[in-house]
Amino acid sequence: MLNKLRKLQNKKGFTLVELIVVIAIIAILTAVIVPLVGRYSAQATYSTLQDGAKTVSNSIATSLADVTKLGTVLSVSKITGNKAGGTLTIKVFDGAGTDKTSDTDYAKLVTSVKNALESAVDDGAYFAAAVTSNTCSAAIYSKNQDVTGYTGTGATQDTSFPDDEAYMWNSKAVGLAGNWKPSAAPAATTV
Repeated sequence: MLNKLRKLQNKKGFTLVELIVVIAIIAILTAVIVPLVGRYSAQATYSTLQDGAKTVSNSIATSLADVTKLGTVLSVSKITGNKAGGTLTIKVFDGAGTDKTSDTDYAKLVTSVKNALESAVDDGAYFAAAVTSNTCSAAIYSKNQDVTGYTGTGATQDTSFPDDEAYMWNSKAVGLAGNWKPSAAPAATTV
């Protein structure tokens, strides 16, 4: 029995102070790392949405150019879409705001836009694009809200990311392209 007690006395372990120091270091590291991970995650979301808006804008511009090359001149003011359950739904509106999606004159454009964006648009995403003089002048893209009714007003830059293209509409992140991007606030001047 005495031998067992002596062996226990000779055993080395961490003291309470050492354990508290280790816990304090872990707490400090956590306090520094967790906000950084959150920020990088938000930046990745904004970047993905911006890429989506640019893809929509470029694809619609290409589709409009292709249809025009075929000799078809259409009155188009807006193209919207959403992808749900793997199916992309496109709507085309003329200059008067009338839905022309089912009109045979617009069938080539609807098919071209759908083919261009089918694999590029994520499931659950919504987009809208403004068309001016037969070219895409602006686009909005979102994964978490219906933006098909967006008209170019109300979006703001997320000031948490002043150096990035980080935009919000209805308090949710969106991607913007073209002339729907809000004007940057004037730079602060020092006196």
